[in-house]
Amino acid sequence: MIGEDTKIMNSFYFKKKKVCEILDGIKNGLIEGRRTIEKALSLDYKQWEYKIEIEELINHIDIIKQKEYLPKFSKEKVVDGIGKIVLICNQNPYIIFNFVLSCLYTNNKVEIVLENKMIATNKVLLETIKKALKKFEVEDDTITYLELNNSEDIISKQDNYDLIYYCGNKSSYLNLKKRIHIDSKFEEFSEIDLYTDSKDYKEQIIEIEKWAYINEIKINFYKSDLDEVISEMNKYNNINKITIVFSKDVNKIAEFVKRVKSEKIYVNRSPISEYVIEFNLENLIYTKNIIW
Repeated sequence: MIGEDTKIMNSFYFKKKKVCEILDGIKNGLIEGRRTIEKALSLDYKQWEYKIEIEELINHIDIIKQKEYLPKFSKEKVVDGIGKIVLICNQNPYIIFNFVLSCLYTNNKVEIVLENKMIATNKVLLETIKKALKKFEVEDDTITYLELNNSEDIISKQDNYDLIYYCGNKSSYLNLKKRIHIDSKFEEFSEIDLYTDSKDYKEQIIEIEKWAYINEIKINFYKSDLDEVISEMNKYNNINKITIVFSKDVNKIAEFVKRVKSEKIYVNRSPISEYVIEFNLENLIYTKNIIW
């Protein structure tokens, strides 16, 4: 398989100390190429109105470096990257950037499927990463990208990969899964329940809608009777969702905080600045137990 060759070729480079040097090289690349990157961000913002912060991308690098470095080799166990992974996602640059870093950190090669959204930003970020890798003599095909009119065109190329990683809408993934024969993994983003009883928060809600659209996050809007809303929010017991309450009624807010089953409840504020996209590195490795 491609994955077996990949692990042999990259084994010299991908040690804990070395990969952290590479990540720092990518960080320096972002800083040095800030002007070029900002031009691409500005170009995409005119069309998509989605703001990307270079400082937040740098923060992603530091988050990855703090995680456990999973490639491990001992007499009893091998924990290593899967091989060549292709990422299909909604084109959010934060997702693509984070996934690439996660693949580097787990000794995987990765190919990104680029469609027609945020194309300038994603290209410049991927080229920045590739330029940084070149300085460390990492193989050219460690990070690659593929431009397709439709992400499902990847079906005809699936034998080039060890794993298809799909981030986004579950129904779209299930439709794709019917036509692929290699391994695949799916990651879905949070669901949001949003309640408002005031027009004063219109601008914040519009910004949340734009952000959710780019990230393919489903928003359930509620405006009706309080008891009915809370009952509906708790109907499917989806505790891992985000609940947002926009209201000036202190009693209503107290009821939401007390009764709604939700992992995070935001009161009169947006989750955008705090929403961190992180991948479970366990999904990007395999374990081989060795019995002597």
